[in-house]
Amino acid sequence: ICSMRLLVSILALLSSVTCTLHRFKTIVEAGQTDCFTVDIKQVSVGVTASYMVISADTSHDIHLDLRGAQSSYQVKERKQRGIHTFNAAQGEMSLCLDNSYSFSADKLVAVSIHINDDIVPLSQIADKTTQSANSIQRALKLAQNELYDRANVERKHRTVAENNFESVNFWGIVNSCVMVFSSLVQVFIICRLLK
Repeated sequence: ICSMRLLVSILALLSSVTCTLHRFKTIVEAGQTDCFTVDIKQVSVGVTASYMVISADTSHDIHLDLRGAQSSYQVKERKQRGIHTFNAAQGEMSLCLDNSYSFSADKLVAVSIHINDDIVPLSQIADKTTQSANSIQRALKLAQNELYDRANVERKHRTVAENNFESVNFWGIVNSCVMVFSSLVQVFIICRLLK
């Protein structure tokens, strides 16, 4: 139930946000640099850019040069993967994947750029996340209590069943002994009468 609530709250949050998604894979050849540009039409938008080197012959890292429009954001790094979230100004954003330091290894890189047309304040996302986490924690406590209750009931039923088993075994042995004794008494009485 709580996971469903969390999903509904995330969907409600996401439904208020319109976004543009650019997702592609590219092969960056050894000694080369591939650059991509995205035209941002709004005055201020939230951008999430992520990349990951999927396959390479030797090292799985690549040099990334990410620049927001009008130098509003700039990142230079050399990693296997990364995610960057920032507010971009209106204009052209560029993303360059530089493999010029490698002489023999071509690299397949997956790139994903989300452009959110409506920026949702981080405090609102944090509040919703905190509320969802609290409701999940309450549900987990309830489920844990239910499991303890069921374990206690199962332990009680098992004890009753074991006691019944022991009782049936005991009275079964007593019944068998009484039957054998009565059979012996009957045989003894019949033998005495026939003499």
